[in-house]
Amino acid sequence: MKKLIVKIVAELDIPDDWEIVEHPAGMQVLKIGDKFVDIDIAPIATTALGEDAVWSDEDEALINKVLDTLTEMDSELTIEHRH
Repeated sequence: MKKLIVKIVAELDIPDDWEIVEHPAGMQVLKIGDKFVDIDIAPIATTALGEDAVWSDEDEALINKVLDTLTEMDSELTIEHRH
C-alpha cells in the first residue's frame, strides 16, 4: 500500500459580508447569509484523453472508492483583509 499526499491551496476573492465561523459540528466554515459552506476534497474523473475531456463526479462508485481511502484530512480557513 502507498500513501498519496494531496496539498491544495486555493485563494478566493470573497465579498466583505462572508465570514469564517466555528460550526457546532466542530469545524471552520464560511458563513454566507444564513448558510454554512465547507470546502472539501471533491474527486472528479473522466475516461477521455483529449484536451476537451469532461470531468465529473457522476461515477459514484469510483468517487466513493477514492473517498474510502481517505484516512486524514485537515483544512484551515483564513481571511486576509486588503486595503
